[in-house]
Amino acid sequence: MKDLVDLRSDTVTKPTPAMRKAIAEAEVGDDVFGEDPTVNTLQKKVAEILGKEASLFVPSGTMANQLAIKSHTQPGDEVIIEATSHPYNFESGASAALSGIQFYCLKGVRGILDASQIEEAIRPNDHHFPVTRLICLENTHNRGGGAIYPLEKIAEISQLAKSKNLLLHLDGARLWNASVATGIKPQEYARWVDSVSVCLSKGLGAPIGSLVAGTKPFIDRVHRFRKMFGGGMRQVGIIAAAGLYALGHHI
Repeated sequence: MKDLVDLRSDTVTKPTPAMRKAIAEAEVGDDVFGEDPTVNTLQKKVAEILGKEASLFVPSGTMANQLAIKSHTQPGDEVIIEATSHPYNFESGASAALSGIQFYCLKGVRGILDASQIEEAIRPNDHHFPVTRLICLENTHNRGGGAIYPLEKIAEISQLAKSKNLLLHLDGARLWNASVATGIKPQEYARWVDSVSVCLSKGLGAPIGSLVAGTKPFIDRVHRFRKMFGGGMRQVGIIAAAGLYALGHHI
């Protein structure tokens, strides 16, 4: 087995000896009380990388996306999303169960949508229809073979969203890949969206963890729902230390 390369997923990457050392030496506190210094450092760092006011550490990418959807919507709303996207296909129907929303699925090219497609899907202001509230994008797009969302398309969709008073979330689990491949900084992608999630365990070697970033009021709302969803953790600096190391050495 030592001679084989496991290409099932980038999630099978493992901590390096140096990352394990960082984990062992992590300074910790009770994060439910906001007292874990390593978590606080990680959250501040990721917010700065993404150019957002704040971020929150959560156990998984699925929880990160679901917290964003929950925080942006109310039951009965509709969310426009690409048909092969992760939140629609691979998050166990959580958006329906936990947020009471329905998806309007559009077929993209390798997961990439045009603003014109999205505009056609926005519901009229009529009591017969659900309220279109949120647009979700994914960059890079997993089922699109790692396709990178062109920045100009994200900008066009963002401008459409603003003109229609809609919110825009970016599932950026693999945003680091897009940034490395294009040379475009993560904050340039993130500046066009209201919220963004990023993952530390995909290709970076960290054993666990994702973050959601956005405005301070939005993250305060996310924090409340993290507690509701069972994502509040205690001395979690042990895990956050791996994420900090990954961001500093594995991008």
